[in-house]
Amino acid sequence: MEKIDCREDSEGRIKMATVSAPDLEACERAYVDHLGYEVVERGIIDEDLANSWDAPHQAGSPYVIVGPASGAKVYIRFVENEQVPGYAPLRTFGWNAIEITVQDADKLHEQLKASPFEIIGEPTYLDFSDAIYPMQVIGPAGEVVYLNQVNGSLPDYDLPLARSFVDHIFIMILATPDMQAGVDFYRNALGWSQGNSYEVPYSVINNAFGFPEDRKHKLSMNCVGRIVNNEVDQYPPETTKRPRKEGLLPPGIAMVSYITQNLDKVKAPFVAPPAARDGLPYEGRRAAVCRGSTGELVELIEQP
Repeated sequence: MEKIDCREDSEGRIKMATVSAPDLEACERAYVDHLGYEVVERGIIDEDLANSWDAPHQAGSPYVIVGPASGAKVYIRFVENEQVPGYAPLRTFGWNAIEITVQDADKLHEQLKASPFEIIGEPTYLDFSDAIYPMQVIGPAGEVVYLNQVNGSLPDYDLPLARSFVDHIFIMILATPDMQAGVDFYRNALGWSQGNSYEVPYSVINNAFGFPEDRKHKLSMNCVGRIVNNEVDQYPPETTKRPRKEGLLPPGIAMVSYITQNLDKVKAPFVAPPAARDGLPYEGRRAAVCRGSTGELVELIEQP
C-alpha cells in the first residue's frame, strides 16, 4: 500500500491528539503492536513549546509521535507525564475520547482481547445509523479510544473509510457541563459551524457513572462543511473538573491540534504568542494554544 496522506491540511482538520503518558514505552508498544501504528518522531519537549501549552514543567519531557500505517498525516503524541491521583477516564470535563476509523471492528475486537487495551464497549451499531459500527477501549494512559468501522457517509456528513486496518483520528470528543457553550466556543473563535444535535442513551457515559442504560444525554458537533471534527457531549452534574498537577499537562487526552487558516483571525486569547515550530505536526508552521469553554487545551497550526 502506498503511504500517502488522505487529504490536504485545511480549516478544522484534526492533526494530532496529545496524551499524557505515565509510561511512554507502554503506550508506544500498545499502539505499534496492537493497532499497527508506526513511530514517526521521538524527541524532548523544549521550554518554549512547554510554555506555549501553559505547562512549563513539561520542558525536558520525552515524547513519541505515532501515526497510522495508511500514511495519513494525523498523529497521536504521547508526552511522558506524572500519574495524577484521582483521575479516572470518562469522569471529568475536557477531552474525553479519540475516534479512529478502522476497517473491521469485529476482527479488531477479537485481537484486542489479549492486549493492554481495556475493552469497555463491544462492537454495536448506532441507533440512528448503520454507517458507523463502533467499539470502545481504554488505552495504557487512561485515554479512551472509539474504534469506528465506517461503512459509508451520512446524509449530512462525509465520513472517512479506513485505508489501513486501523487508520487515523477523525473526530475528537469533548465532555462539557454545557453542550451549547462547548459548541459555541469553536463557532465564535474559529468560525466552525454547528451540526446536528441529539439526545440519546449513551452507554459509555452511563457505564462510567453507573447510570441506567437507557439514561439519555445531549450531544452536538462542530463541522467545517461536511466534515465533522468535534463531538461535544453534555456530561452529568456528577462530572468533576480534571485534576492537574501544577505546570504539567492534564492527564489522559491533554490537548488536540487542529489546522486553521490564519492565526491572526482567531477570536480567542492565546497562552503565548504564535510561533513557528519545527518537527511534527508543525513542519515549520506557526502554532499557538488557546483554551475552550471548559478549559480544554486547543492547539492551532496555521495552514500553509
